[in-house]
Amino acid sequence: MHDHLHYSASRTALKPVLSEQSVFDAVDSSVDVFYTPSARWIARCTDLFVAGGAGVCLLCAWILSLVAVAPPLQNLLILLAFTIAGIPALSVVWGKLKKFRIDVDLLMLLGAGLAAFIGSPFEGALLLFLFSLSGGLEGFALQRTQQAIVSLRKLAPTEATLLEDGETRRVPLRRVEIGVTVLVRPGEKLPVDGEVIGGNSSVDESALTGESIPRDCQPGDAVYAGTQNLHGRLELRVTKKTTDTTLAKVVSLVTEARHHPAKAQRMIDRIGPTYSIVVIVSSVAVVLVAKMVFGLGTNDALHRGIALLIVASPCALIIATPVAYLSAMAAAARCGVLVKGGAHLEIVAMARVVAFDKTGTLTTGQIRLTDIEANGQIDESQTLRYAHAVEASSTHPLGAAVRDAFRDRGLSSVSVTDYRMLPGEGEEGVVEGSKVWIGRPELLTQHIGADAAESLAGRTQALRSQGKTVSAIVIDKTAGLLAFQDTIRPSAADCVASLRRQKIQHIEMVTGDHEIVGGQVAKKLGLDGYRAELAPHDKLTAIRSLQEQYGVIVVVGDGINDAPALAHADVGVAMGSIGTDVAMEAADIVLMQDRIERVAWLHRHALRTRSIVRQNLSLAIAVITILSGVAVMGSIPLPLAVIGHEGSTVLVGLNALRLLRTDETT
Repeated sequence: MHDHLHYSASRTALKPVLSEQSVFDAVDSSVDVFYTPSARWIARCTDLFVAGGAGVCLLCAWILSLVAVAPPLQNLLILLAFTIAGIPALSVVWGKLKKFRIDVDLLMLLGAGLAAFIGSPFEGALLLFLFSLSGGLEGFALQRTQQAIVSLRKLAPTEATLLEDGETRRVPLRRVEIGVTVLVRPGEKLPVDGEVIGGNSSVDESALTGESIPRDCQPGDAVYAGTQNLHGRLELRVTKKTTDTTLAKVVSLVTEARHHPAKAQRMIDRIGPTYSIVVIVSSVAVVLVAKMVFGLGTNDALHRGIALLIVASPCALIIATPVAYLSAMAAAARCGVLVKGGAHLEIVAMARVVAFDKTGTLTTGQIRLTDIEANGQIDESQTLRYAHAVEASSTHPLGAAVRDAFRDRGLSSVSVTDYRMLPGEGEEGVVEGSKVWIGRPELLTQHIGADAAESLAGRTQALRSQGKTVSAIVIDKTAGLLAFQDTIRPSAADCVASLRRQKIQHIEMVTGDHEIVGGQVAKKLGLDGYRAELAPHDKLTAIRSLQEQYGVIVVVGDGINDAPALAHADVGVAMGSIGTDVAMEAADIVLMQDRIERVAWLHRHALRTRSIVRQNLSLAIAVITILSGVAVMGSIPLPLAVIGHEGSTVLVGLNALRLLRTDETT
């Protein structure tokens, strides 16, 4: 357990070394996740080299003892092993003592020194050897858990190809400004976030989102730094600074995750120094009681105290939680799920209720025009042409659906004059000499009279009962209806069913949509309840109510209009948020793609992580308790105490690494 293992209570991290040309210079200059390759190699291998040198010396000393070679040579080899493994440990401990810090490193050094003092130098050297070996293995394990995160830094190239007046030139990435045009050739990685303004291709986003299927892109589509252009030439207009790209934000989120440790880890970090002092005091007490009360000899009494000092050291306990959560977060990052801290995974595993937003979460958010109810002398095509003319410049999602339907049918366009936006009432204009109004069906009476409006009320209700949103259109005095529907995600029902199998007690939808529309979606998905027609502040009230009724709540939304609810929830999950700054800021967990089934996977992953953490804590506490009892009774040889203690530490680390392997299919 050595200083480069900066995730335990007593670690002092290596100083990071970042390239001046790194795109992430402005992200977090103080994080210790991104070492240079040489620094990572040194951090990983120092303890292993120390352990290897000490181990060779001890092995030679043991072999010489078997062949009855002169003891002075054996003692020299043991002294050499002590020196090789002890000097680095002594340096670390001395640095901490100067800062009045007492931890497991001091316990191990005292144990080794006292073992030599009572005439067991081989056992003391063995302790230092195994301590260095376990530290090296733990460092290697922790480094493995960081690979998925560190690899993000390598996704973006360091240069970009600028396209100016038909000429190209390579420039350092830091010199690329917003608004310039960047050329990306087939097979190259995208250096920037931007908008496609020329060319067609497929982009592999798996390294950033975990999605294995490439995404087709064409002019108008957004693309992101770190993804790879598979085929076709792309011209991009840069939309973000290189330090503000989605990739840079992802790195920032992941590196900040260590500032939100799980509750179990925080507790262990808090009690670590106190526990170490208690172990030292207890060991001294055992020696005194054994000698003064039970009349044991000095060597026997010291033997018991040293054994207790060794086996009660909390090495395994200290790494039980952080290695597990770090492994879990690395695995999640590989699957396109960014968890901002182990504490959030811990809470997800405790969740009793999940609340979903509707639009863009349970549904695709891609609204379609499904029905055109023409009335009188004007047919569907003519009705759609007139609706398109009025909605041509509308920014409302329903207007976009009208334009999509118009384009799909290949109709000829007409222009609108005297266009007016009527806040709270709809839109109107003149098309080919006819006055056209589009708005809520409840306002039809003002335009066509009560009797005519009443004749459409039944059909309006029937469309709404199907979960559709309805608008009315009036062309002169002829009225019709336009019905729209947001498509439920194909995997939404499976996600809800999986959460129910995973013992989530209550699953509810909170939406700002119409009561009938919300009810239809909730019924199709088999939700336990729904709350509709909610303003953002109403959603907060709903979340508080669910918390009071059921307990820990996870809220899943699109991260923009749901930001207040996401921020207030015990855990907020923003889905489909690649490139969405608000989502990344408001949520505790970010899903980098529109795959709602990842919510069920996340809960399952959190449950598995909690199970492994409990296994680790149980094993660590059991080993400490059993070996401490045996040590006090004086029945454990020092070599066995050393092997038992260090073995449990390595076993806990290896068990935590199982979280790196996870099912990514659901």
